[in-house]
Amino acid sequence: MKNTVSARTRKTNNWRQKVAGSALLAMLLGAQTAMAAEPSVEVVHPWSSAGEAHALDVLKEAVKNAGIAWKDSAIAGNNSNNQQQALQARLSAGNLPDVTQTVPNLMHAYVDQGVLTNLDAQAKEQEWDKKLSPEMRKVAMYKGSYYAIPLVEHRENMMWANKALLAKYGGELPKTWEAFNQLAERMQKDGVIPLALGGEDWQEGQMFTSVILGVGGKDFYNKAIIEQDPEALKGPVMVKVFDQFRKMINFSDKNRIGRDWNAATQMVIDGKAGFQFIGDFAKGEFLRAGKVPGQDFLCASSPDNGQNFVYLTDELAFFSQKDPQRQASQKKFAELVIDPAVQIEFSRRKGSIPTIMDVPLDQFDACAQISLVDRKDNQVNGGMLPSFIENIAVDRDVRGVLMDVITHFANTPSMTSQQAADRIVKDLQNL
Repeated sequence: MKNTVSARTRKTNNWRQKVAGSALLAMLLGAQTAMAAEPSVEVVHPWSSAGEAHALDVLKEAVKNAGIAWKDSAIAGNNSNNQQQALQARLSAGNLPDVTQTVPNLMHAYVDQGVLTNLDAQAKEQEWDKKLSPEMRKVAMYKGSYYAIPLVEHRENMMWANKALLAKYGGELPKTWEAFNQLAERMQKDGVIPLALGGEDWQEGQMFTSVILGVGGKDFYNKAIIEQDPEALKGPVMVKVFDQFRKMINFSDKNRIGRDWNAATQMVIDGKAGFQFIGDFAKGEFLRAGKVPGQDFLCASSPDNGQNFVYLTDELAFFSQKDPQRQASQKKFAELVIDPAVQIEFSRRKGSIPTIMDVPLDQFDACAQISLVDRKDNQVNGGMLPSFIENIAVDRDVRGVLMDVITHFANTPSMTSQQAADRIVKDLQNL
């Protein structure tokens, strides 16, 4: 009897184990199915600084509230070149993400490769033609169709200053390059670093934009940069541009090589340097550090730049996907990007202004209000100018020539301004 009971017990236990095992297996398979069914988007981007990450949280939260899981693929460094290389490798492997941050010229290349989703239907449904600023519509389109959504509109030709430090020198932002030079010389004699600058070529390039626009004006900018007119490029105005640019380089410190842009911004935040000439995304770093416009730091368009507005943008493009669920998630994501609440809050944190037009001024700080007013005025008088540094104004080969000369000049004290101007013309002719 004891053996019989033991055998029955064993059979019962075996049966229970099988049932429990089957239940566990069903639970695991069910969990896997639920996980597989969860809507998600993989987003590739280069944003890694404190201000950038704080702004990106706005979009992440909106996506989360829409019931979509955010898969973050941040690839920082090297002015987004690291990101481009990683995406090209994934393109070759046939494993592309859902969304990528991009710039116009790179977006064009992806379209030519046939890997981006046409967004015309989405643009019509959401009336992008009415909502987006004219210059943002232009950069979001290629070959007559929309292939990207401009998330922000940045202004490149901006001046930033530490208010407390500037107060020791009269407290007034310089409105001309002559006034800036005089102020910077005084700072330098006192052992103060007048200008915060990093060693990356694009930082030098953005500062060069402020100089060329301030010295030459918008007509010269169009003639020399947009049209690449040889006489303008090698003429006396361009020589004066390089003369002023040389002074700017000499106002920076010798330890700038290898310094990231946000580290340079931190120098101004900490009062270790007086000024920085870089795009308005720098404001995001000031704000993240708890600084207040007008109280802790000052902002304006660069000296002699007036209302002229050199624009750039961070666009979001969508790689073509075969999975209907991924397509649906992309569509919802695109709707969120253009949502006014997302546009306004993202720009407030990032330092930019929204790409949509009808936004209330009173929801933005003094720095953003300057750009919003100038944008509206410039859309009438032709003062909205595309950035050549950020891959809008010229093709990539031309940008390469301009950047090579600018950065070589910045790091070669023996190179004269005329030599730099002549080399631009020569190198462009060799393209």
